[in-house]
Amino acid sequence: MLLRPYQRVLDTCEPYLIARPPVRSGLDEQPLGLDIPDANVFDPQRVAGSTFIQLVKHVDQLAYGPVGLSMPAWVFYDCAVMPGAVFGFARRAHQLESWSRRALAVPDDYRGLVPVSIFICIPTVARTAALVYTLCSVNQIAPGTAPEGLWRLTLAAGTQAFRLTEMLATCQWRSPQLGLYAGLGPLRLETAWTPAHDNPATCTFRVTTDALARERLLRGDLLGPEGIHRYIDADDTRAMRALQDDIEAGARVAVVGPAEIRGSDTRVPLQVSAASGEFATEPGVGFTRRFQG
Repeated sequence: MLLRPYQRVLDTCEPYLIARPPVRSGLDEQPLGLDIPDANVFDPQRVAGSTFIQLVKHVDQLAYGPVGLSMPAWVFYDCAVMPGAVFGFARRAHQLESWSRRALAVPDDYRGLVPVSIFICIPTVARTAALVYTLCSVNQIAPGTAPEGLWRLTLAAGTQAFRLTEMLATCQWRSPQLGLYAGLGPLRLETAWTPAHDNPATCTFRVTTDALARERLLRGDLLGPEGIHRYIDADDTRAMRALQDDIEAGARVAVVGPAEIRGSDTRVPLQVSAASGEFATEPGVGFTRRFQG
């Protein structure tokens, strides 16, 4: 029932996985009930899938290169697919329009799968949560190459494929991706201003990714205005620094929805909770649903 609004994605795209055998054995290859065929599973240490893997890296470059976050090939291998895995959706090369194939640098004689979304997670030393390494959709770079809803479905299915109940991630305050993540539930901030990152206007957060969170994401539950305590301007670096000071002093702050765009202002909704309090997570008073599954 929850997947009904995503039928166009399911009719035109196929799930895929890039994982070494030791990693693959711990993954769920039927996330959300979607079977990942053996032919769509690629071992990054085998030559056979090299063209597809090159296309994955190219899509990542197109998505993140313009914001100065390119991923060298050795980083993809050493830091992503050696300790972690890649999940996403793909389309057959012959299904793509010629302009899409050119945009994605698909070789003229290639007839295989072409990635249209990418979700990479890697384990952390503490093992309490995995780190999101990459999340992107081809519609960010070549709109119309795949149906809408692809980004959301990739995140929901990916968290189940990796058997996640909690994940860590970083995101720039201006990125629309922040609102997508908030569809899972409150993004509990660990940093609001991050000088260790190439772009200090980056937040670090932790979010629950259990079955209930995936259901919220797929339904499109949104927190109403009465559940929002304050906003932060995604272009106000002084406000980010001040919020970072509050977090370091012990404040518990969460991003609780997509940004509101008003003219030139990008306002990100926040909840602030006392140390013993909890953030709103369940639909009820203050929640609306974007659509019904």
